[in-house]
Parts: sequence; C-alpha cells; structure tokens
Amino acid sequence: MTAAAILLAAGASSRMGQPKPLLDWRGQPLVAAQLAALAAAGCDPVIVVLGAHAHAVRRALPPAARSTVNHAWRQGRAGSIRAAARLVPAHIDQIAIASVDQPCSTSAVRRAIDALAADPHANIAVPRHAGRNGHPPVFDAALLPELQRVAERSEGLREIRRRWRDATIFVDVDDPTVLLNLNTPDDYRRALDQAR
Repeated sequence: MTAAAILLAAGASSRMGQPKPLLDWRGQPLVAAQLAALAAAGCDPVIVVLGAHAHAVRRALPPAARSTVNHAWRQGRAGSIRAAARLVPAHIDQIAIASVDQPCSTSAVRRAIDALAADPHANIAVPRHAGRNGHPPVFDAALLPELQRVAERSEGLREIRRRWRDATIFVDVDDPTVLLNLNTPDDYRRALDQAR
C-alpha cells in the first residue's frame, strides 16, 4: 500500500499575525515538523503547497522536500488541493490531506492509512478522538480525479466528504493532537501547553 500526502501551507495566516508554517513546533518550524510526521507515517511523496509566504516557507523546508506554489492562494484552499493532486504519482493508493495549522500525529495518520487499506468498501478514513472527528483525512486514490477538480464554489473537500459519507470510516485514536487547529495566538499557546 502506497500513500502520498498533500500539506496545505499557502494561506496568509492573518488571524495568527505571523506565518503559521514558520511557528516553532517542538524545536522546528511547524511546516517541517508536519512534513516529517507525514513522512514518518509512510507518506511518500509529501507535496507541500506554498502561497502567501512562499519564499520564507520554502527556506524552512528540507532541501529534498517537494513543493508547489498556488499563486491564486487568496481564492481558497481548493486551488491548493488541485495543484498538489495533479502532482500525485499514478502508483499511489491513498492520499492524506493535511493543513499546516493542524499538527499531524504520525501514529494517527498511519492508523488511518492501514484502516482504509483493510476495508474494501471504504474510500475515506478520518481519525477520531473522544468522539470528535480529527485530521488529516485519508482518501483512496480512486477519488484522486475528484481531488484534481475540487472547487471552492462547491465547498471543496466538504462536498467530496459529503458525497462519500457512506464510504467513510472513522478511526479512533488516543492522541488528542488530531483535534488541534492553530488559528489564533491563543490556539497556538494552548497547543504548545498540550504538546509539552
């Protein structure tokens, strides 16, 4: 079973007041930590989508990291998903879609990948903690054409998730990291306290 990941890091981070991909996360830039967590879960390649702070974020990536730039990042996440989905190799079986401001749990990503592989009737696997849906969702490669056409006007990934809700499985994990969402400085401070 082969898995790739798309790491969305193109936004302006306006509510945070500084570029989210460059926030310190356990001693390294958040974008680098996210890339490492996805790679450790078995995702190869991990395609990082840059945008608003592309030059600065690219400098925070390892030299061998794969990235693309969504020059239309102001129009929403759908363009970033399309840009990266078009770069997913044909041999890939699954695609995890992660946002840079939602720190990944390597074990949760791995469990979602394995659960999706084990269920022939499932097309999407979503980590869940304490009854709450988390991130990142993992998509079967059969949905790659839909990811390549995803549009903001049709609610992007939400529409795909809705269409395939009967083929979605939820994977219970012990790690509350799957619920983190770093939108504001307060969110970030709380997350750092939790991560200690």
